[in-house]
Amino acid sequence: MARPATFSKSQLLAKLTAVFRRSGYSGASMADLSRATGLSKASLYHHFPGGKADMAAKAMAEEGKRLQKLVLTPLGKLDSPVGALENSLRGVALFYSGDVPQCLMNSILLGSGEAIFRTEIAAAVSAWMKLLASAYEAAGASSGEASAWAAYALERIQGALIICRVAANRSALEQCLTELQGDIAAIENS
Repeated sequence: MARPATFSKSQLLAKLTAVFRRSGYSGASMADLSRATGLSKASLYHHFPGGKADMAAKAMAEEGKRLQKLVLTPLGKLDSPVGALENSLRGVALFYSGDVPQCLMNSILLGSGEAIFRTEIAAAVSAWMKLLASAYEAAGASSGEASAWAAYALERIQGALIICRVAANRSALEQCLTELQGDIAAIENS
């Protein structure tokens, strides 16, 4: 009899996250999650008594911590708003890592995941939008312009992630981040 896979909780969550990122909530079967982790379904239920919803919630929470650290926290350093925006964009590149970057929040919202996770995902997007707008305003944009720039930046990033998935590479995200960097310079110089 094969021994069950042994790895840390964070490694386990990373393996589960990869499945949810690739397949969405509805598309991630227990068989897929079991295969990705090397654990039996019973072992997965032992670690996550709430089943797939518990696994997805824990994966989302872990991703939320990474988003906070890499993307949102830099936006709070408004003593240098341009630096805050630039550091956040570097964080975006790290947050959406890999040869074909994918957004867990977008994937989770597919199918039945929307009813379960919409509220917390909407809160994360709203927080990101507000922090971006504050940083753009601190960099010199008017309040209305700052809100528009924040919406544009998030729309560009999320759109680029879709193109990355279709093209099976990360060039659209890299181009997007370069263009957003140029937008920051334009705001600063206006």
